[in-house]
Amino acid sequence: MLLTPLLLPPSAAFWPQVARALLAAHRDQLSGLRVIVPAFSHAQQLKAALAQELGGTFIPPRINTLSGWLALQLPDPEAPPVASDSQRLMTLYDSLRQQAWLKKLFSARRNADLLPLAQTLLTLSDELTQALLPGLQGSADAAQQRWQAALAQLSPPARSLLSDESQLVWSVWKSQLDANDAGVARFAQMMRLAADGGADETLIWINPAPSDAMESAFLAAYGERQTVCPITLDWRRSALPALYCEAWRELEQKADDAAGAPDLAAASAIAGLDAAPHGISLMPASSLEDEAQQGAQTIINWLQAGKSTIAIVAQDRVVARRIRALLERAEVFVSDETGWKLSTTRAAAALAAWFDVIATRAETAALLDVLKSPFLCADLPNKADQLMTIELALRRANVAGGWDAVQAAVANCAFESALIARIASQAGQFAHRRSLPEWLASTRSALDALGMTPALELDPAGAQTLALLAALEQDCRALTQPFSFAEWRAFINLQLEATPFVVSGSDRRVVMLPLNGARLRSFDAVLMAGSDAAHLPSQPAETLFFANAVRRELGLATRESRQHQQLRDFTELLSANAEVVLSWQAHQDGELNPVSAWIERLQLALARGPYPLAASSVPTRRVAIDTQSLTPVIASMPTPAAPQLVPAKLSASAYNSFVACPYQFLRRACCVCLHSMTCPTCLKSATTAAGCIGS
Repeated sequence: MLLTPLLLPPSAAFWPQVARALLAAHRDQLSGLRVIVPAFSHAQQLKAALAQELGGTFIPPRINTLSGWLALQLPDPEAPPVASDSQRLMTLYDSLRQQAWLKKLFSARRNADLLPLAQTLLTLSDELTQALLPGLQGSADAAQQRWQAALAQLSPPARSLLSDESQLVWSVWKSQLDANDAGVARFAQMMRLAADGGADETLIWINPAPSDAMESAFLAAYGERQTVCPITLDWRRSALPALYCEAWRELEQKADDAAGAPDLAAASAIAGLDAAPHGISLMPASSLEDEAQQGAQTIINWLQAGKSTIAIVAQDRVVARRIRALLERAEVFVSDETGWKLSTTRAAAALAAWFDVIATRAETAALLDVLKSPFLCADLPNKADQLMTIELALRRANVAGGWDAVQAAVANCAFESALIARIASQAGQFAHRRSLPEWLASTRSALDALGMTPALELDPAGAQTLALLAALEQDCRALTQPFSFAEWRAFINLQLEATPFVVSGSDRRVVMLPLNGARLRSFDAVLMAGSDAAHLPSQPAETLFFANAVRRELGLATRESRQHQQLRDFTELLSANAEVVLSWQAHQDGELNPVSAWIERLQLALARGPYPLAASSVPTRRVAIDTQSLTPVIASMPTPAAPQLVPAKLSASAYNSFVACPYQFLRRACCVCLHSMTCPTCLKSATTAAGCIGS
């Protein structure tokens, strides 16, 4: 039986209240419960709350995430293997590039320009599968009817203009509805689990956000065989601080939308909600660097004060990464739970530089870029000297590019010529059209031959890049379609962009996470970087013709629903943490940069108060940057002495130049010395440099 959800207020006491509710109703059968939480970190919090309530040894319930629970189930022996994301992407791209009208419709100048379109179409297809697939179980025409109803939300001119795009999206989605699709296979596994695989134990479903269509269908099917108790956040006015309800009136859940709490609610009574929560402060900054320095110093002060769990909510990723760099300079490790794009790492840059050399056929700038990579031939003992020799040879010969010209420029240098020949030989392997497994094999072979693999394995980002190539080789082994080097390069770039790079570390005192990553979690202190109107809330871009009206009719997430959920996440962040600092750049490019409208509305509500124990506005803070005093050392005037460099004679013009302006004379001498590095006729000692000037 699917019970009415247990509603708990967003606060730091959420998990203790869940523990008390479970013990009140299932103390004798605690170990027989199946508890599903959003993330594995929540499982630790629930176990800690149960241990605190029981105060002794106990057998906890089986706590897992939905994905973890599904992974424990035996696979269906009759089900076909699920296609990987990369296999789906390149299979769809292979179909799109054969349609000439698509290139004209989307202004694609070459086939590789259709690859981002294929990725966008797959994203839309996955969204449609998640929203419409459960409805197909009851009626095969339900999806078609909802699709037509969604298109009816567009005006007739827009519908006529976007008819090709709408037909493309619908055709792609229908083509993905097979057992090879990951979404279809996951939903089938969920329904099989609800029917006979796991419906033998009471299910406690904990989720702070509304369940999607697949999860709702799973809970309904599971509830037909066993008891299901959902636990979620209470967004009714009675459970929220009055200040937040006044500032953000769209936040609260309507009374008719929220069902009454079940019997378990007696164990989770709410008492003494403050009308105005404390610990919130604003920290405006004059620039990006100022915001980063203020944020880093704030975190250091918190650590010195004894706070052991600190969160950085990265609304502005640029500022957050700068804060991370400043903290690492201060030897404070930041555990980034989301990571950043693998394409921004040095390892990915080395791979991109190698592809640039191949695409430009040894253009000088690209060749020098890959030669200067720390991963290329890292085992050479005299790599720096060889690199200098190659660069000087290319500059003297004025080589713009081309393997023949490059090899001719270094023909007189044996070791350097062998290195260039080694690189040219590997670059020559990247020719003609090949399948993805063949491109992957060629890339791995080139990395081995150029001595890049051992160096990449020693670098965290490099090791992840090699793991990505190995995973792609496993995922794409069934693809036999031929692709050009430009298509292979565009595919790899997409994979590097989509793959996050997360540095593992044992120090969890300071964590960096997105706003939705702070759900059902509390910290000693929180710093939100990027609390301006441009970053809070974040603005998702509309995809193709999928306007909000169409998405709403199809049951997809709209701009309003995303921002509404972000507002709830923001409210939970303020409610569940004792100290929250909201920072932003108050000025950008000489212009005022306004703070988020949510914060302005909060300040307006405070000003319109009064609220008990609350100030009339959100306080502003500014921390003092720690400075280090250095003891000055008075240096004496240098008295250089280099008798061996005094020229034996000077020409008349050189002597006149020296008498007229010694500075100009010495500057010209230095220029001659620098010029001697590239001019073979001026490779003379500094002793004769002055003579060269005057002659």
